[in-house]
Amino acid sequence: LLKSLHGYINQFDEEDEIVIMGLDAATTGRLSVTYYNEFLSRDFYERLIYWGETCNWWYLKFNEQKKPYFKIQTPIFRRIAECAYGREQGKFIEADDRVLKEQVQRLMKCVFDRQPLPFDIVQALVVRASTPLAYSSGNRELVLSTACAIIVKYYYDKKFIKKGESNIMKLDLENSDRSYLFGRLLAVFEKVERTTYEGSENRETNAIRLQSAYVNHPMQTWKVLEDALGPYFQKLYPSVREYYKKLISDITMLFAEEDQKVMNQGLKENYLLGYYLQRAELNKKKEEQKEEK
Repeated sequence: LLKSLHGYINQFDEEDEIVIMGLDAATTGRLSVTYYNEFLSRDFYERLIYWGETCNWWYLKFNEQKKPYFKIQTPIFRRIAECAYGREQGKFIEADDRVLKEQVQRLMKCVFDRQPLPFDIVQALVVRASTPLAYSSGNRELVLSTACAIIVKYYYDKKFIKKGESNIMKLDLENSDRSYLFGRLLAVFEKVERTTYEGSENRETNAIRLQSAYVNHPMQTWKVLEDALGPYFQKLYPSVREYYKKLISDITMLFAEEDQKVMNQGLKENYLLGYYLQRAELNKKKEEQKEEK
């Protein structure tokens, strides 16, 4: 899209205007205007590009040989609305048409009117991403990546991060935010258990099954998960076991003293960023080890 726009922008003069109009067929034969705005071509171009540069995340893709890879993408409006307010129907996530129209129009205003991203959309996506058992593995990844993209966009709107000055899509080993650290721990708990699975074993880990409880009561659920890890640690090679135990220790050392009083309070949305990036880092190390062998 960016390359296409670069080609089109040269066809417009600075004084040219672009009109965006939303129409809805209320009944047969009747149209209502649900959105209308006029822009100078340069303003339209810049607002569309800004949205794409500040709202994106890693998405799981498959090549022609069905080998997985990750690509940075900006989720389309419909996908955001479906992931936030839809339900899994067969292989797809679907939402009511009325809900889709309403939410897509709100998102359009975020892009073209530069309105802040509504937090209720962020919350809805975080809730969906925190209940992975409601989705198949493919849709689970889709919802998680879309949630992360919207969280990043929300942080840009709130000026928590600035465009061009952030490595938010890379694992931050020095981030001491309580929610971010709990997200990293959840990824480690999941990885430890999954590492012990044999062959085609694909049952859900304790971390996945307890994720919704973990978000609301992290410290309490952490103790349950930690106790459950004992048998899995015993199945690992000593060097691998020590690696994961050291990683857990390194993460817990980053918690601030003032966090001790609120350790069991619900997590903020950025726990998903810590979870996703720590999980990706662990999977990356596994792939590198395979290549070395």
